[in-house]
Amino acid sequence: MQNHRGFTLVEVILIILLLAIGLTGVLTYVSQAAQDSAYAHNLSVATTLAQDLMEEIRAKCWDETSTTGAACSGTVSASAIGADGPETRVNYDDIDDFNSLPPAGNTPPQDSQGAAMAAYPFFTQRAAVCYVNPGALDTCVPGPTDYKRVSVSIEWSASDQVQLVSIFTNHAL
Repeated sequence: MQNHRGFTLVEVILIILLLAIGLTGVLTYVSQAAQDSAYAHNLSVATTLAQDLMEEIRAKCWDETSTTGAACSGTVSASAIGADGPETRVNYDDIDDFNSLPPAGNTPPQDSQGAAMAAYPFFTQRAAVCYVNPGALDTCVPGPTDYKRVSVSIEWSASDQVQLVSIFTNHAL
């Protein structure tokens, strides 16, 4: 009697077919997990960049026109939205100066000194500032009013962005 060891050609083909079907399913999950991980990373980076820009804006004065000698204090008369004169990012001194960021945004984002953050080449930084009526905080008005709405957004694709919105007021606490 002969002892046959090994696999027949049909058995080998069946094993290859079963492995191919099984690995296709596993690789689909691995691919989706990699995409989800990249999205989560981009979301985290964009959120941090947006928070940093909003904090930079929050640290600025309400407006340039103060009635007292101390910086950022006293009653102010609101002025036009946007940079005052030839200001650049490094010397923005009030909230509404940030409305002067380029309409197309900064790609890559810029730091508080106006230097490009080369580590984030696929992110775009935008800011918009407008006067709002206290009864409709989402609606920009010609102003001036005692309320400014600041919207900061960081985008990393045509459909993905993080947006933060804050309302700043000209009232002392």
